[in-house]
Amino acid sequence: MNRVSWAALAFLSICLSAEAGTTNLLWRWSNPLPFGANVADLASRAGESVIAVAEYGQLFSSDDLVNWTRRETGTSRWLRSATYFGTTTNNTARLLVVSGESGTLLVSGDLASYQRVDLGTSDWLEGITASTTRLVAVGDNAAVYTSDDGLQWQRRANNFNGTWLRGVTWRTNGTFVAVGEGGLIATSANGISWTRQDSRTVQNLNRVIPISTGFCAVGEGGVVLLDSSGTGTNWRVVNSGATGDLYAAAQEFRADLPGQPVGTLLVAGDGELRSGLVALNLWIDETDPRRPSPAPEATYLAGFWDDTAAVFAGRAGLILTGSRPTTASSFQWSLPDSPPRSWLFAATTNTAYETNFTSAFTNNSVVITARPTTNTFLVAVGDGPTILQSDRGIDWSTSLLPTNAAGIVYLGVASRPGLLVAVGSSGVISYSAVNYERLVSTNTYTNAAGAPVSVILTNLINTLGLTWSPALSPVTNNLQGIGVSPERFVAAGAGGVLLTSTNGSDWTRLPSSLTSSLSSVESSPVGWVATGDGGVLLRSADGLSWTPVSSGTAQWIWRARWLGDRFVAVGYGGTLLTSPDGTQWTARNSGVTNHLNDVIRVGDTWYAVGNQGTVLGSPDTVEWTRLNTITPKSLQGLAHLDGRLIALGADGSILRAVVGPLNEPPAIARWPQEPSQSLFLFTGEPGQFLSYDRGTNLVDWTPSARLEITDPTGALLWIDGAINDPAKQFFRARQVVP
Repeated sequence: MNRVSWAALAFLSICLSAEAGTTNLLWRWSNPLPFGANVADLASRAGESVIAVAEYGQLFSSDDLVNWTRRETGTSRWLRSATYFGTTTNNTARLLVVSGESGTLLVSGDLASYQRVDLGTSDWLEGITASTTRLVAVGDNAAVYTSDDGLQWQRRANNFNGTWLRGVTWRTNGTFVAVGEGGLIATSANGISWTRQDSRTVQNLNRVIPISTGFCAVGEGGVVLLDSSGTGTNWRVVNSGATGDLYAAAQEFRADLPGQPVGTLLVAGDGELRSGLVALNLWIDETDPRRPSPAPEATYLAGFWDDTAAVFAGRAGLILTGSRPTTASSFQWSLPDSPPRSWLFAATTNTAYETNFTSAFTNNSVVITARPTTNTFLVAVGDGPTILQSDRGIDWSTSLLPTNAAGIVYLGVASRPGLLVAVGSSGVISYSAVNYERLVSTNTYTNAAGAPVSVILTNLINTLGLTWSPALSPVTNNLQGIGVSPERFVAAGAGGVLLTSTNGSDWTRLPSSLTSSLSSVESSPVGWVATGDGGVLLRSADGLSWTPVSSGTAQWIWRARWLGDRFVAVGYGGTLLTSPDGTQWTARNSGVTNHLNDVIRVGDTWYAVGNQGTVLGSPDTVEWTRLNTITPKSLQGLAHLDGRLIALGADGSILRAVVGPLNEPPAIARWPQEPSQSLFLFTGEPGQFLSYDRGTNLVDWTPSARLEITDPTGALLWIDGAINDPAKQFFRARQVVP
């Protein structure tokens, strides 16, 4: 019997299918992790994954509330609510059903694939629930839809007079309850015929849940309504002490309450999380810092009781859990993951150089190896104060800040080889320079005689970007703009202030007659420019003497960048200007009215970002196209590192998209060795996209689908069910750019 010949071709793994710079942006979250999307709703049922749905078609699942998996839904429409529903019509799998923007419904039996149902309406479906046999979705313009299988839906007539509905639930006694604007509450026994009830409030109601005695509805202005009838027909207003809008509620269920397993009621919303004993109308502010383990004062948009703990989720992917050992104990609140969620305003790159020494024991002797390294890294600055550092734009760590930075906001950062300077509110200036810290390690080996051999190594670790020092600032004005040339740094800020420094630590104030705020400074081979409020544009040949030039706009020019061979400036109202020399400026049509905050060039593509998650792309800075986004949050800054485009902004948002080849090409570490095998192991960089081809003659190749390496270790296991050639098979991996 002949052995089958198989081979993997690693040398072909450097092929690329796209040039650097692309307008097909597949964004991924780098911060907050595991994701930074606003959680609109949570779906949970015993024995099944918890589902979080969010804007732009984002859906995540988790089995432990710590590790979350991003699911490809096939839509970029906003998702608003989710529920589990019985089984499919052939009883093979339970269904997850999700409702959202413009009549969008998603149906999945395995969380991996999603069937989209489009109801052909512009009405958003804000709430969805399920009984044992029926789904009900509600939304804009008094929309009520029902379905018995998740695929066929029918709109139901009602007497709600066009009132927008925001939530719906079902209680096991067979009652549906819907809530909406103007205090609307309606009940139904079948989801088809509805009866309005007296809610005793005119506040907009956002959510309703079943509780032990009936129902609880919450809404704007901190309103909490309780139904004691069990059928949604007898409502009363209770005072929880909340004044912020409420969006979520959950009831505690406990096994340690004999005969009465129901504990406290919890309501949450905009800066609110309160627990209450309904019978006594006794409420506790769980965000009170005097509590033993308080909840953060955040925005909570969804919640439920998960067997032994309350779970609330909300803005910027916040997932909060709270439990208590006994009914006499206080809730202990914890965040499974607590990354920085401070606003970020600017980013840059720099390079650290080191020589690392390693030891090995070979042939009964110690071998010392020196390995020089070059590490290009990213730095992001923002509120908090916050300075973050990252090697690849994926994982970010917090830098050590100077003591004089307490309470300030970093607004700008600039870089030249071996030196970083950040500026911010109240005139603060901080810098980070090349500095080496000693790291001593001991490795112990055993020689041929059985005696231990200790090797002590001292490595010097470059702390550039990791530790920061204070600079003496001559002003207390807020500083926002900072630019750099080989000769000097220039900083600018409120009141038209301009400062200069040659080393980042000693600063001198420059003459300036301006009173307008300046928000950016940029150098170039053709000179300097500074921009600011009211369309202010300044020009300088050396960064020391400045002259006003006409911008042609009264809009605030937020930031200017020198990008290859031209200046590109962006600002309020979608302002976008270009100039070859900083003197003559041409207005470009950005196609948007949202404020634009930063611009960058990667290869042959220019990108701009702005408020409400705006992302633009251009091949020439003349024609601009709106590109896809995954966040409605304002994006304040851009950076580029090793094929990754980085965008950052509100709530600590850091997004990344692959726009060019990454440093490390993908490789095939394991491949099928027999015709019956199907397992591949690919290695590369996290966030890398690849395709692999199979062939039998090294000439004709059959490509695979595009794959993405999502594991932080850079490994991807893949099972390919294709039939292998019985004689021989070759495989090759290719790096691709989306």
